[in-house]
Amino acid sequence: MSSRNNGKPVLCEIAYGGQRIPVSLSRGLGDRLSISVHPDQRVTAVAPANRSLEEIARRLRARAGWIARQMQTFEKFVPAPVRRRYVSGETHLYLGRQYRLRVRRADKPRVSFDGRYIRVETHRPRDARHVRQQLTAWYRERAGDVLQRRFVLCSSKMRLSELPGATVSLRLMTRRWGSCTRSGRILLNPELVKAPVQCIDYVIVHELCHLQVLRHDKHFYSLLARYLPDWERRKERLDRIALPPKQTGVNRPRLQQGGTGARRNSNKEHAQI
Repeated sequence: MSSRNNGKPVLCEIAYGGQRIPVSLSRGLGDRLSISVHPDQRVTAVAPANRSLEEIARRLRARAGWIARQMQTFEKFVPAPVRRRYVSGETHLYLGRQYRLRVRRADKPRVSFDGRYIRVETHRPRDARHVRQQLTAWYRERAGDVLQRRFVLCSSKMRLSELPGATVSLRLMTRRWGSCTRSGRILLNPELVKAPVQCIDYVIVHELCHLQVLRHDKHFYSLLARYLPDWERRKERLDRIALPPKQTGVNRPRLQQGGTGARRNSNKEHAQI
């Protein structure tokens, strides 16, 4: 674990209870290790400049239980999803922008996008569940096209297109935007089609980097920064969009993963080292 990267914070990981918790570590002038858990469940730490990496890592591991508890506390304060009505005039995300919904009666069901409105034609325009099902199917169709094209483009730019066995498929997930298996299979959440293209590329490049470095260690983040120097900015933007919860009704899927009560203060602890 390295504590410096041209003066910028470095991401490292600590293990606790079967999970790996990423920590953004930087150096400071104080004589204490400062650990902060933020409402979006980010964890940051500032360590004294004269302390060894081994000592810092030991202190972080010692506080892993406290960190995990604070993250769980913030997770409880995720705002309840706004109830969707799926009627004309309501706004819905597509590629990072809000577009108004237009619902009208028609004999043949169809969903289309004209650059201004998402139009839903259906023989049951007042049935919110039916409209939601059509809209969800349209989003998934668009995701299949958009995410595949972005995957090909990103892998080509990274010169990874020749890697054997690297494939991409869609899977609706409630806690992840994407994942990568050891066999090279990359799974992308179709909800990504609601995020800006820059964020879509960040998730794809993140998973493609796992084809070379499986774990989230300094080598992984160094590789990620090589391909996307602004990956942290992209991630921060993505963190403001929530993943969809498990639900069967017509409530709005949570698009904002970072929506954990942003007005709350972060939980912070100082540990002497």
